Amino acid sequence: MSTTIKIDEKTKTKLEHLKLHKRESYNDVIERLVTSQDEELDPQTIKNIRKSLDDIEKGRVYSLAKVAKELGL
Repeated sequence: MSTTIKIDEKTKTKLEHLKLHKRESYNDVIERLVTSQDEELDPQTIKNIRKSLDDIEKGRVYSLAKVAKELGL
């Protein structure tokens, strides 16, 4: 079941900045925050995940074969 809720633009902006990737839904963000309320959120980890997802989206990735070749494996 889905429902509609009203939130301030300020709150929406905060939720937008908490997304791990641009296609993550607000529901997923809220669910992650609610289920992890007892856990300590590590902002650096979230920042690193965001950067990694951005790298993937922009094609800044290497194949396993290329990495192995560069490392001489």
